[in-house]
Amino acid sequence: MDGARTAGMARAVLERARRRRREEEEQQREQRAREPPARLGAAFASLGALLQRAAAECEEYYRCVPAWSCNEHEVKHICRYHSRQAGEEELKPSKEETRKASRDIYIEVSPGTYSITATSEDMVKQTHVVDVSAGQSIDLTFVL
Repeated sequence: MDGARTAGMARAVLERARRRRREEEEQQREQRAREPPARLGAAFASLGALLQRAAAECEEYYRCVPAWSCNEHEVKHICRYHSRQAGEEELKPSKEETRKASRDIYIEVSPGTYSITATSEDMVKQTHVVDVSAGQSIDLTFVL
């Protein structure tokens, strides 16, 4: 009987030890879930810094490029990510563009007031001032 009783007590002690171990592991998991590892925070901070640097480099590049020389996707990118508003100088057509008879140009800009000037080959200028609201589309026709 002593052997059976001792075995029963041993099993009970073993079960309590297992239960405590599970409880401790659960507490540790909860603690880790509440506090992200320092390495993860540092990784996100580093990634954020790299993204800021890349955005600054991109913006610096597009500051040197006139909008009229960019394709449609580049103009959308500039307006969406760098908040650059297309000004009069940026929209002046190049000599090659003025030789073409008629042309549709689509430019996506942030809401605001813009002055757009078109110049013909013989230097005749026409200017339109527009106030663009969010989501608004405006068609302009220049007769030169």
